[in-house]
Amino acid sequence: MGKSPKLHVLRILDARGDTQFTFDPQDPDQIKDVETRFRELMERGFTAFDVSTMPGKVIKTFDPHASEVIVTPRFAGG
Repeated sequence: MGKSPKLHVLRILDARGDTQFTFDPQDPDQIKDVETRFRELMERGFTAFDVSTMPGKVIKTFDPHASEVIVTPRFAGG
């Protein structure tokens, strides 16, 4: 029996909660779908964090090799 792939995840934390989109980093179709969603969120002003390693870092472009990316609406401070 073959080894199952390690899935990566794009997590969206917003007013709807924690929505997770898992994808196989070896599947071009899944990568394309998640990357499209990522770009749509960036265009809407969201901020993305690659938390695959610590410390995490802010990212501007989708990286299918990042095992976990969290996307949130921009924070407003004062």
